[in-house]
Amino acid sequence: MPIISKQDLSKSAGAAPGLETCVLVGKDHGSQSLHIEEVTVAPNARIPRCVNPHTEVAVIVQEGRLDALLGRERMTIGPGHTVLAPAGIAHGFLNRYAEPARVLFVFPSHQTERVPVSVPGATSGFLSEKGLTGYESPQDRPLGQKR
Repeated sequence: MPIISKQDLSKSAGAAPGLETCVLVGKDHGSQSLHIEEVTVAPNARIPRCVNPHTEVAVIVQEGRLDALLGRERMTIGPGHTVLAPAGIAHGFLNRYAEPARVLFVFPSHQTERVPVSVPGATSGFLSEKGLTGYESPQDRPLGQKR
């Protein structure tokens, strides 16, 4: 039975600015199918919206808070919360808080293909730089704001 020490693992820049990732469990560690990544999200950074077409993913918040988008549902999540993103459902995360957030992405398979939902720089569901109000549409407003 392998014991994996986090201190021995390498961290790398994530898929977007302000993200740092570390594969905690994967096929390189002897796993037959399980894949677990730890992602640190800096303040004002985001995990871009994507779809995992072939497998579900559990996202477990270890530290900090994030605004989560799952399909058309938005919520704020924090330590102890787990978001289950079924295969084929868009999900993304935004850290608009002062402290970094740390989350675990748990895949039941090594097949962790992620398909971006929108073009680079798009912010569907979160704050954007477009429009007079700073939002592309009413659905693009941050949580808690109604207009």
